Amino acid sequence: MGERAMTSDADDEFAFPPDGILWRVCRERCGLLHGPAAAVLQVAHPKVGAGVRDHSDFRSDAAARLHRTLVAVNGIGFGTRREAERIARALARRHADVRGRVAEAGDDAGVYSADDPELLMWVLATLVFAAVDGYERVLGPLSPGEREAFYADMRRFGTYFGLVPTYGPRDWGELNRYYCAMLRDERIGASETSRRVAWHVARPRRPWWLWLASGPLRFVFSEIIPEPVRGRLGFRSTAWSRISLYVASRGMRMLVPVLPGWARYAPEYRRAMRRMRQTGVAPSGAAQGTTG
Repeated sequence: MGERAMTSDADDEFAFPPDGILWRVCRERCGLLHGPAAAVLQVAHPKVGAGVRDHSDFRSDAAARLHRTLVAVNGIGFGTRREAERIARALARRHADVRGRVAEAGDDAGVYSADDPELLMWVLATLVFAAVDGYERVLGPLSPGEREAFYADMRRFGTYFGLVPTYGPRDWGELNRYYCAMLRDERIGASETSRRVAWHVARPRRPWWLWLASGPLRFVFSEIIPEPVRGRLGFRSTAWSRISLYVASRGMRMLVPVLPGWARYAPEYRRAMRRMRQTGVAPSGAAQGTTG
């Protein structure tokens, strides 16, 4: 009986500490400015692009895929261990059949699989840089130690997606070198599949309001996706896109710090904060803030 109770208590603990750097960075909705660009960078890998092409509804509802990814990421980041493991099992079931062959002209011939550590590492790297760059663009730079701590948390986060802890870069410096090398890799963004999927993300058919807004919001892709991948995918930096990003960045720096919690923070973070209050746990450190 006592052993079962201890197990239950452990399961109900948060998967990541509320006063940690992952909560502080990932709770901020301003990071969403970089989220769509991260999704495009993911599918720029020919094998990820082929998997999305063959096993998702990206043509009709690319925005829904982005939403599902965000819900899963935040569900793990702000959930209990029990909830994080449940999401991990659901993802494993969903990804079990995601495999096939990259077979179109211009693509590397070969098979792809959703549990390939090479692909999981690339997806994780895009999530890390999107979160850090989005946070720093609006709320100021993280220290080198905070970046190291965030990457350490994200490496553990990656295990819920099936990435083994021993695979890939071990610290922030190695991660940065890996990321830059991948951007220079001639495969990234060069396939017709990657370009087609990327543009469905950039201009989704549904919902209608997002389709209408996709033109004015094109700067999110034209400026945030780094070269040379941006050019390979067909996005172009222009004076208008550079001005748009500058205005958006300046506006968010002024607006975000004064937003109420319901507008500023991710809903999963706000639910976690309410749970802490209901259980009598006082928020501290990175978890402090108005949740609305």
